[in-house]
Amino acid sequence: MDFGVYTEIQVNQGDNYKRRLDETLLHGRRADELGYDVFMALEHHFFQTFSTSANPLALFSALSQVTENIRFRAMCHTLPIHNPTVLAEEIAMADLICDGRLEAGVGRGHGWLHWFAGLDPADSAVKYRESIEIMHKAWTEESFSYDGEYYKIPEVSAVPKPLQKNGPRIYLTGTSGKSFELAGEKGWGIVVGGPAPVDIFLDAVHKYLDACEKFGNEPDIGYVTCCYLADDEKVARKEAEADMIQSYRNLAVPQASIKTDAQREELNAAGYQFYASGALSAFESITYDEVIDSKLAFVGTPEGFLERIAEVKKQFDFGEISLMADFAGLKPWQVNRTIELFADRCMPELS
Repeated sequence: MDFGVYTEIQVNQGDNYKRRLDETLLHGRRADELGYDVFMALEHHFFQTFSTSANPLALFSALSQVTENIRFRAMCHTLPIHNPTVLAEEIAMADLICDGRLEAGVGRGHGWLHWFAGLDPADSAVKYRESIEIMHKAWTEESFSYDGEYYKIPEVSAVPKPLQKNGPRIYLTGTSGKSFELAGEKGWGIVVGGPAPVDIFLDAVHKYLDACEKFGNEPDIGYVTCCYLADDEKVARKEAEADMIQSYRNLAVPQASIKTDAQREELNAAGYQFYASGALSAFESITYDEVIDSKLAFVGTPEGFLERIAEVKKQFDFGEISLMADFAGLKPWQVNRTIELFADRCMPELS
């Protein structure tokens, strides 16, 4: 089992961007000291409460200078809003700075991002597929051309090349079975989870496993879960309540940008049914007990968390578990205590 930490770098209304980024750097350094294998950050734009992680490559490059072993992975680079050849070069440069400790998490991203980037969600599926192909060519071929439905690229050499031969390992994220089937075919990894229930991605995970078996590839599944740990369950419940509920309120904010039936129809047609459904609106009024009882997050002791992990592993097997312990408003000592308790009392049992 590999172990990781994941942050969305939420910033509460009225809070300070600089403070939150400094805390994120401390979070990554402490995870490296404790022996975690991977540090993950979201790529997201335009909504500070949801996430201010607009440039994970810059964050990873900075962290690489003050850490020794931990790897870095975006979850995920939103491919349809980027030029894939330029992004491939940017990732390659970051891989050089990070001494080959970079991995490339990719996805179509959240449905609302395309409008605010001045793009059409209907183009996202084609752009996503072609972008992956282009990036792989940019990393593995001295020069290449591409003649796709969306991208027409004359012969070009993408520079620099990554430090890692054939480029950073690719991980797909999201809930799309079709995308995960591609990952299984190509031998790539997937990452699922976050502040969401397990059942929304189980079908896609099984399609990934079927594709891995069909094409003879070894599954590589990462699972991300929200948690807050303390030695005493009652203490944990009391300490986490205000910040955890605020974190879920923060996640609901972008959903309000989807206001009309026309927008919802546009998202549905583009394959963004989850966002069109308005599912995140439920977080506007969700209670703390509902968060805990519905298993959106775990709050309690390391021993109780081990039991929760065992429950999830009965639903699907995974080789990496990452903690989303950095909720907006939490103090660094609270975040550190969660990852320290997990390292001390859970890692030995899971290794």
